[in-house]
Amino acid sequence: MFLIRFIQLLLILIPISLFGWLWHQEIVPSGTFLITHSVNEASPFIDRLLPDQRVSEPEQNEQGEWFQTVTGDPAFFFVHPHRSFDTVQADIWFQNDTVPIVELGVLGDEQSQSYSLEPLQNLILDRLNWPRIGSNGLVLLQRQTSYPSINAFLENPPPMSEIATYQANLTQPFVLDDYAPESSSVVVDVSLRGFHEFKTYIKDEMLAFDFAYMDMNRDEGADGISILVTNADGVPVGDARASDDGNTLSDANPSELRRVSVAIPSLPEGVYKVALQVDRDIFWRTVTTSQQKMVFLNNVFLADEVAYREPAQSVHFWTEAKHLAFVTRHAEGVQSVSTGLRVCVVTVPYARCELEVTEEGVQEVMTERGDLEVTTDGHIAFLPGMYFNPDPVRLVYNTDLDRLGINYVIASYTSPRREGNWYVAHATFDTSKMVFDKGAWKFVISTPGITSLGASMNVGRIDLTLLRDPFSWTDLYEYLAGKN
Repeated sequence: MFLIRFIQLLLILIPISLFGWLWHQEIVPSGTFLITHSVNEASPFIDRLLPDQRVSEPEQNEQGEWFQTVTGDPAFFFVHPHRSFDTVQADIWFQNDTVPIVELGVLGDEQSQSYSLEPLQNLILDRLNWPRIGSNGLVLLQRQTSYPSINAFLENPPPMSEIATYQANLTQPFVLDDYAPESSSVVVDVSLRGFHEFKTYIKDEMLAFDFAYMDMNRDEGADGISILVTNADGVPVGDARASDDGNTLSDANPSELRRVSVAIPSLPEGVYKVALQVDRDIFWRTVTTSQQKMVFLNNVFLADEVAYREPAQSVHFWTEAKHLAFVTRHAEGVQSVSTGLRVCVVTVPYARCELEVTEEGVQEVMTERGDLEVTTDGHIAFLPGMYFNPDPVRLVYNTDLDRLGINYVIASYTSPRREGNWYVAHATFDTSKMVFDKGAWKFVISTPGITSLGASMNVGRIDLTLLRDPFSWTDLYEYLAGKN
């Protein structure tokens, strides 16, 4: 009789306990949800590392520890939260001795496919044998000790040309001496595809740009235009918008030449950034402006000129960049690119062609036509008189500090800790700034230069802590009402 009662009790308690456990998992009453994922295990929350062309199958080392080898950039994985959270804290367990910079990022903007990146490891900084000062997450490295503290450096920095930055911004205003506004306009005649950012300089004049563009309708969906202007502190000061051309099909039927303008009066003197926030269906054809200075940041996508003009014209631009790379997606984009006496040839679609510039100063780069994605470590001007450099050097995987005459590096960076054979690095992300698409966040492990350097790294574990406010009675009511 006792045995029967005991079995009956178990039959009642087991589903109650299971329901309670599932309820606890669902509502996360503490506000903290932990996910631990080894690369050899399936997880309902974290997908496996992809793509297969850049990431090996899981394997074990001599100690029996599982890992996957990353050989291409980027690798990525998707995270599927089962409810809403405010913050994601990530701990990545990895092994690395050859990749100069390793970062973890999340997709932050779907249109531009831009990622918010946080450092995991920077071997350049870790191995740089310069005197260093650390304070509140910032580190200052000096070739020769000139500043006693980071505050002293920030309050009275050296010339911008002597500084390299990594994940850090300098607040010192940039001033162009002897700058005077002009009333006449110039036309920058270059075809650019999709999202771009550029900087300009304003003094006693209106910030005014007029853009001619075409909606090429090669991808399905509406292609709205959003132009955002921010000051040197990243604060928005103006914007402009335009609607789709009315064709949301992927029929490759281009629109007529359309125009959108942005004009902002009475701005204080200084540097302003203009972000052209559009998808790849928008092809910018010309920019008309009275501004004297305009440099595009780091990367540009030189568009093809199909349905615009034939034959396509060559493109010339001016840059201080020392490392440039070129890729085309189409057979029609195969071409030679030259600067000075050096030439690189884009031989086939998706083959990366690289140029290393040894001369100092600004150099002219010439392409035979558009249809090229250009990656650089500098600024790009499409008219020589428009070039200026308002930024310090960005520390990237192949920055040559000696050749560039860099004497100071300021970085927001903490070296990863050691756990046995592994490095463990921590990164934190705000979910309100992460794209949530089809029930998932997209994370990337960024390893720039890994292929060209013949380098690799191993990933062993991905641990996530998902955070939100502790569950309250109000949350319970909203949850039961289907609001949360």
